[in-house]
Amino acid sequence: MIDSPTYIGFIAMSIDGFIADEDGGVGWLDPFNKRLGDAGEDGGYADFIKTIDALMMGRTTYEQVMGWGWPYEKRPAYVLTGRSGYSGENIETAGDIRTLSSAINAKEHRNVWIVGGGETQRTCLDAGLFDKLHLFVMPVLLGRGRACFSAGASKQMKLVASKRLPGGIIKLDYEIESTTT
Repeated sequence: MIDSPTYIGFIAMSIDGFIADEDGGVGWLDPFNKRLGDAGEDGGYADFIKTIDALMMGRTTYEQVMGWGWPYEKRPAYVLTGRSGYSGENIETAGDIRTLSSAINAKEHRNVWIVGGGETQRTCLDAGLFDKLHLFVMPVLLGRGRACFSAGASKQMKLVASKRLPGGIIKLDYEIESTTT
């Protein structure tokens, strides 16, 4: 049996801290993805996804992703939702944070990607599930939208690496410290 998995964030946000527009759309990222692609870059996504064996996401993110078609091969999703009996394609388990973390631990996953949604990000952060955060800061001010992290307690992070990517994108790699302030 392995220890509990490593929970990892891999997310893009605007300079002013938004991950989606007011309607939850992420189309604002398309020009940056094109710039990366034109430069032969993917921001490390291909290497990152190879290490991931499960995803944890909120219901809204899950439904948005399913609208695009499941891009995560056979990796299961653990969906954080208050709706009882919620199920769908590629869902291993749905429920509250305790249910999901227990199900993930029972399956002995090694690396779990906490995918999108400021509320999900905050819930996982407050539950002590985040171990690492790869944050891509896009050189744009959206002005309004959905925050990368919903409001909550302060949490210390340790910057372990930074990298400038094509198109003015900055990648910041953090480890999450165990104490709050």
